[in-house]
This record gives sequence, structure tokens and C-alpha cells, in this order.
Amino acid sequence: MPDDSTPNILTLSNTQAKELAGRVVTIGTESYYFKNYDQKHPGQPPWRSGAEGKAFPLLGYDHSVAAYLKFFTRPTPKRLARTAWLIAQQIHTWLPGLTAAPLVWVDTRHAHRPAATPLDFAGYLARAVPGKTWLELKNSINDNSLSFPEDFRWRCVRDLVFALSVLEQEGIVHGDLSPNNIVIDLEARPDQPALFLIDFDAFMAPAAEGYAAVTVAEGGTYGTEGYCPPDLTAAATDGDGSVSPYSDRYGRDMLLVELLFMDCGLSSDDSPASWGYEPLQRRYAAWQARGDSGRLRTFSHLDPATLFTLAEHDRPASMELADCLGLSLPTKPLLRRMTRVWSSTPVVLGHPVSSAPIERRTWQTALNRSRPGPTTLRFIVPWRWRRPASYPGYSTLWQDLKFAAILALPGTIILIIGLLNILLGR
Repeated sequence: MPDDSTPNILTLSNTQAKELAGRVVTIGTESYYFKNYDQKHPGQPPWRSGAEGKAFPLLGYDHSVAAYLKFFTRPTPKRLARTAWLIAQQIHTWLPGLTAAPLVWVDTRHAHRPAATPLDFAGYLARAVPGKTWLELKNSINDNSLSFPEDFRWRCVRDLVFALSVLEQEGIVHGDLSPNNIVIDLEARPDQPALFLIDFDAFMAPAAEGYAAVTVAEGGTYGTEGYCPPDLTAAATDGDGSVSPYSDRYGRDMLLVELLFMDCGLSSDDSPASWGYEPLQRRYAAWQARGDSGRLRTFSHLDPATLFTLAEHDRPASMELADCLGLSLPTKPLLRRMTRVWSSTPVVLGHPVSSAPIERRTWQTALNRSRPGPTTLRFIVPWRWRRPASYPGYSTLWQDLKFAAILALPGTIILIIGLLNILLGR
């Protein structure tokens, strides 16, 4: 996925990842630093590892996570071509709930190289979204330390259905729906999404043609057990290396059940299939008793009697659910056929942030801004109203217009007075 002139495909070992911890990195026009080791837990790496690779948090000058840099464990030409295709679609612009989709491909070999650079690396950049993973929130609900009210549950349901229906409209399957791959912002404002999809590496898209999916034999994942279609788990257990994600409907329904029914009496570590029929049936019956008829008809397929045995094609499409919920899908974008990166965003790896004076120097320019904001990827998405509300520099489009009007008011008054003087003088 680096262009054809690139002599080799880069990998990132754990030893090399340790070299990045705490270092300043400049991507395009923005400066970040790789999250460092926590002194209280020195054995715990600051990055997150999964089946597909490593996700390294990038912190802004205010020490909050602004973005993630994703490195693949097995960056084969096919996997990199798929990522190029995904980046080319600019999915992060389709819907706020999809804002964590890949933004740009970055490569240290396509920039000025400081003499002290300890290693080269390449990966893709994705924006961080506010909130916690659903798995973290499930644990809090399970130990009764978090209230998850009914109206907010339905808000999350709508956001999940909406995001999946927008992907479905384009023929794209997320490929790995699980509690770890959705993030929920408990403090989201009414005009902001409460639920975000993250980690799109396992996607399946026929429009990507020869790069539509990565099989298990090619180093891909078929999803998360308990949330992927059961036939995929069975086939992979039998040693079938050709399996790959093909549908989000089973995983979507498992997450819908969790969002609607999860309480302190259910295991947060298990998927709904492990909860048992009777506990699930009691909660489903209670939900029916307090729910409205329209919602009950829309989600009747969540009946525990048939929930786990329905075939994928018998489950309703996410677009059908969105229509029943009154959600209007955005205009269908034109998918691009690009399968390689024509111009990587340059990256410059800097020194470690090892002391307060260095940190202050590094971020002095940003701290002196009149309207401060952390690393908000201005070179990619310039509009402030697209940023998550948790960012200190966040403002809505309406707030921007009001701010501009206030600034322009004195000049407008002076102009009007001048015009009146001229007219009256005549």
C-alpha cells in the first residue's frame, strides 16, 4: 500500500513499539506524542493489540487522546490495498457515528528524516472518539455502578442502526461488531451521536473487487465469537481457512439485545447466547410490557425463542430497521476504485517527551492560540462542527456564526453610521 516504488512493506514489532512510546510525532501539520507507559502499571503497554494489529493512542498537548495510529501485524499487499480503498471512500465524512474510520495513510519514509530517527513505520490514522467501549460500560452496569436509562438505551440503538444502515447502503460490512468495537459517550449532547463504530479493519465490501475480504488463511479475522454468525465460528473451528466476514446482522442483533436488556443480573463478560433462555425471556417480556407497539414490531426478531437460530437472510436488514425508526439515510456517495495510496501523509518522529520544559516547548505554539484546541486533524477535516464535543476547541457551526457576527458587529455599526452621515450630508 505504500506506492509501487516502496521497496518493502513495514511491520512494527513490540520492541519497536516500545521505542515509539512517549515520542513526539508530527503528522502533516499537526504534532502529537505517542502515549507513554503508565508508571503505576509498567508492564502494560500503552497500545492496544488485536487480531489485526496494534492501535497506538496519540495524545494532544492537553494530554487527551486525539487520534490513533494503527499498525498491521501482517501488512500484506492485499491488506494494504484494502486499507487504501477504505481510506479513499472517506467514510469518516458520511456520518458522525462513523468518524473513527481511517483518515489517511502515513509513512515516515515520505518525509524529511531527522538523523536521530530510530526506526521507520507506516500505518493509518484514525480520529479518536469520546466515550468508553460498550464492554467497559457493560462491566459498570453489571457491578451496579452505572445507570443506563431507557431513553439513552434507545438513543444508542438508533445510532447503531443508523451507522450500520449507512454502511449497508454502500454494500459495506463492518466485519467485527463486538462490545469492544463500539464506543458510547454518556455525556453526548442531543445533537451529537451517543454511539460510534470503531475498528474497520475486518470490513467486507464487494465494491473493492479483488480486495473485498481477508480470509482466516490470509491472516484475517472472521469476527468475535458470540457476535459473528455462528456458522463462521463453526467453520473456523473445523479448520476452514477460507472463512471471512460476510454479514453484520447477527452481531448487530446481539448488541441490540445487550443495549436494551443489559443489567446487573446478566454477565458482562459473555454474549447474550450465554445468558440462558429464561433470564433473557423475562427481560424480553418486561420490555414488551413497557414498550410501544411500533418498536415491538420493528424488533420482534429479538424474541429469545428464535434470536439465536435465525439465518442471516431471515434477519431484517439494517436499512429496514432504520426506515421503521424514521431515520433518513444520507445521499449515497460514489464509491472510489482506488486500491493503492498515491500520496502518503508525511510523518516526522521526534524526541521523547521526557520533561516538563520539553513538553512546554513542544506545545507552546498551540497553547498560545486564541481559540485553543488539541490536535484536531485540521489538515484533513477543517470544520470545527465535525469535531467531537469533548474536544476543548469544539464549537458548532451555529456557535461559529454567532461568534463571527459578534466580531463583525462593531464594524457594521461604524459602517452604517458612516453611510448615514454621507446621505444626510448630501
